[in-house]
Amino acid sequence: MTLHSAIGASSMDRWSHCPGSVRLSKDLPSRSSSYADEGTRAHTVGEEWLRTGLKPAHLDHQMREAVQQYVEYVLARGAAGATTRYLEHGFDLSSIHPGCFGTADAVLWNPTTRHLEVVDYKHGAGIYVPVVNNPQLRYYGLGALIDLKLPAVTITLTIVQPRCDAADGGIRSETLDVIDLLDFAADLQRYATATEDPHAPLVPGEHCRFCPVAQAHQCPELQAQTQAIAKTEFRSDLSFDPASLSKALDSREFVKAWLKTLDEFAYHVLEQGGHIAGYKLVAKRATRKWKSEDAAQLALHPYTSAVDIYEPHCLKSPAQMEKLLPKAVIAGLVEAISSGHTVVEASDTRPSVKTSAKEDFKELA
Repeated sequence: MTLHSAIGASSMDRWSHCPGSVRLSKDLPSRSSSYADEGTRAHTVGEEWLRTGLKPAHLDHQMREAVQQYVEYVLARGAAGATTRYLEHGFDLSSIHPGCFGTADAVLWNPTTRHLEVVDYKHGAGIYVPVVNNPQLRYYGLGALIDLKLPAVTITLTIVQPRCDAADGGIRSETLDVIDLLDFAADLQRYATATEDPHAPLVPGEHCRFCPVAQAHQCPELQAQTQAIAKTEFRSDLSFDPASLSKALDSREFVKAWLKTLDEFAYHVLEQGGHIAGYKLVAKRATRKWKSEDAAQLALHPYTSAVDIYEPHCLKSPAQMEKLLPKAVIAGLVEAISSGHTVVEASDTRPSVKTSAKEDFKELA
């Protein structure tokens, strides 16, 4: 059975921002989801594929295609000089703080260049995981560095997230000097120590969506702030306080997280046979699929002279083509068109768009 630390790497984004969540989640049972179970299976498939060199049979096409990108990346790093590979490598950082430990998906060591790389596979498609300044990745990197005691000079932290359509691609990395990563040890110790304070604060945020306290609807601060935001009304025909609007926008992510955990909690209650007035559990709309594609092709073959029983081939996406051909080959064939506008924080690196004639006149003034 795999042990999970209350202050482990996988949840550091949450407990480093909200140290009080560790105290409140101490006695809560762990709950999984279909997405988490699928991610666990994908990791298992990837590990077995790399260890045996055998492509897994009887695997969903979408999972095989995603995991294959992870496997091919790790193998390619080996071909580039990373001669030592550690898969699902457990590490212990109790020397920094008791309870700090975790497991890295893949650790690659190149003795010639004294370069260490930690690769983290993300199977999820819906939530983009950044690589720069990612505390979970730095936790893994520090764990590999200290546990393996390798004379590394530089370290690369890599995320492989093939199912998430991201502007910077499905594989993204950050390379650091080892001394910079060792500086992170002080941050890790400080964040971990803060969780032991009996009065550690509760700080709602985007991280609430993965918090067991939020999932159990036992976070008083999240409930209080969500209710306060819900009482604030914004309409185009009403005057508003800009500061209040900004605060409400800052709260969007944890409100979304609260609503998501509300739906998941209700589903869990009904799945266990509970009752919620006005709601019930029903089967999702059924979608038809072939019981066996091989049997269907064989049975339908006599009709191929009258009808085409196969889907036509589709052109791969630009992102998929870039993995097969040099970017220069397809550069002139691709265009990037925005689907519209979206509201983001001012720190976002994208330029603001002009939204009115007033802005145009300002440019001419």
